[in-house]
Amino acid sequence: MELKNHTNAQLYGIIEETEDLDKTGEAFEELMKRSSDDELVEFIEDMAYIEGVPYALDELMKRSPAKAFDMGMDILINNKGDHFLQACVWSACYDFNDTKTVTLMTQRKTPMGYSLTEAILLSMDSYPTNSFPPAFKKLIVDSYNDMPQEKKAEFSEMFDAFSNKF
Repeated sequence: MELKNHTNAQLYGIIEETEDLDKTGEAFEELMKRSSDDELVEFIEDMAYIEGVPYALDELMKRSPAKAFDMGMDILINNKGDHFLQACVWSACYDFNDTKTVTLMTQRKTPMGYSLTEAILLSMDSYPTNSFPPAFKKLIVDSYNDMPQEKKAEFSEMFDAFSNKF
């Protein structure tokens, strides 16, 4: 779907009225490309359209990676949004600077939801064991232990592999 010729109001109409996730994503992507850095920051901070935050963060990461990283880490550390959003944010921050992301996550005080925990467990395959903070392992273990039994069963192999490595 070609959205370049749509107005911002038309793009917001697509976002609010369609149930097609691909169209919604395309509309968010186009809106974010048109936004200034300040507008992207405001969009991320406001979280009025939480499903659009990853698009705004990705666009900001292209233009001002350090700012986007700081904003993403604020979402992760301070438990902003939901665990689905946080899983997307984790990926962006981890891809930007894996060691700093892991280190800064030790500041988080609340257990993580299952989507974020899964994203973290999946990304730990390539992480070096010599720089893994014990406080982050505790956060992961606590988050895993807080999961419902069916989610624990679903993630048990990943968690066991993580536990054996770290």
